[in-house]
Amino acid sequence: MMEYTFEHLNQRGLTTQQKFERVVERIQNREKFLILLYKLVGIAQVRGLRLIIENPATQPHYLLLTQVFLRPTIIDKDRTRRGDYFKKPTAYWFINCEPEQGETLQEPEKRKTILNSKAGAKAGICSEERSMLSQDYARNFICDFILGRKQDIGQLQLF
Repeated sequence: MMEYTFEHLNQRGLTTQQKFERVVERIQNREKFLILLYKLVGIAQVRGLRLIIENPATQPHYLLLTQVFLRPTIIDKDRTRRGDYFKKPTAYWFINCEPEQGETLQEPEKRKTILNSKAGAKAGICSEERSMLSQDYARNFICDFILGRKQDIGQLQLF
């Protein structure tokens, strides 16, 4: 994972000491957020709460590479099939619930790529545009995997 090395593009122009400090900071942040994620999953499992976690499924990816975190329940390799703007693969973990198996196919209103989307506010951070799900994808995901409700694609309502 290049973000944790001195060779990452975002590290250019920094001194060796600055690179080291930045890499250590990223590792510490990753550890802090992983602990919070484990606490969230632990609370859900102990209390029997239903929880769905969404995270990118690109390679290499920390949650997918680690041998200690749960395997994702579903990896949606192409979100544009359900109406999202981006093709990017996304992993989902279903805790204390099982996904339904619907499949609503819908062409997105517009296809976007990383190259034609707004840049992030800070180097190494993707833009909000790339992080968000389209409304169509969110509705189709809910109907397909949570409600198990077959849709007439002309009907753009959850209920």
